[in-house]
Amino acid sequence: MSSGPQMSALTRIGFIVPAVEGEGDLLVDCVGNLLTELSLLPHLSGLIVICWQSAGGVAPVLPDDPRLRLLMLDRIGASAARNRGLDVALDLVDAVMFTDVSVRPDAAFLAAAVTALHDAPMVSAPVCFANETVAGGSDLLHPVRAGFVVFRGFIWSSLFRADALTGLRFDETIGPGTTSAHQSGEDARLLHRIVTRLGLTRIPYLQSRPVRRLPRPDLAAKEWRYALGQGYLVGQYLRYPTSDDRPYFLFRAALFLGRSVLLLLRGRDGRALGCRRIGAFLSGLGGRDRTAPVLRPDPVGGGR
Repeated sequence: MSSGPQMSALTRIGFIVPAVEGEGDLLVDCVGNLLTELSLLPHLSGLIVICWQSAGGVAPVLPDDPRLRLLMLDRIGASAARNRGLDVALDLVDAVMFTDVSVRPDAAFLAAAVTALHDAPMVSAPVCFANETVAGGSDLLHPVRAGFVVFRGFIWSSLFRADALTGLRFDETIGPGTTSAHQSGEDARLLHRIVTRLGLTRIPYLQSRPVRRLPRPDLAAKEWRYALGQGYLVGQYLRYPTSDDRPYFLFRAALFLGRSVLLLLRGRDGRALGCRRIGAFLSGLGGRDRTAPVLRPDPVGGGR
């Protein structure tokens, strides 16, 4: 695995937290969790950049803590909000984590991930949808293929070295909060660019240190909303795979299409979702949707 230059000291972690009106309580809890977990890691310092999007300009009451930086933004979408957070944090920290308001990383993950970043540009972990902290686990690393991390697209279960993000930003034309029909995929696209630019084939994976996310009651609606962006990307991955991962993406495409065909057999709603997924996949494979940015990978070693 190509990891770039090693860092002699990595002590400053930046968290970028996008939030919108209606998520105030989740944001307060998210920030409280980060501050609590950081207090268990005295060898690390933290910077929490809160990207609050509001039409009225009123933010929830947050702790008076010098580690917090509040950005008051218009309703610009998750991608643009994260980018504004990166603009503030990137030169002030050694590592970056994108932490949505429902994400609850714990001290064990952060400590193990920081250690892994001394030898790699990024480290990832499984996700766990749970209300309570997951006990136990170990810091043992299990490297996984880069395509696996890209395909999952869970940007919030990874920690990145700051220099791995230099010159990179989320695509602001797609994703949650935009007017685009592609309401997903902005996170996977950034992962794809990081992996292809650095020529990564394996990524350190903390199998026993999952990053917790609170359960969501809107999964069915989310599946429909995200289907177009997800299906399009599955097709695009076959055109622009990560290093040595074309067979893996072919396998995932077969699974995606198989599930889509099964949906066609599950009543009107299932047929609509299945058709939406299959149509999006074919569009991505042919690169026919002019409203979606092309998944153009950076050349290995580029953008540095």
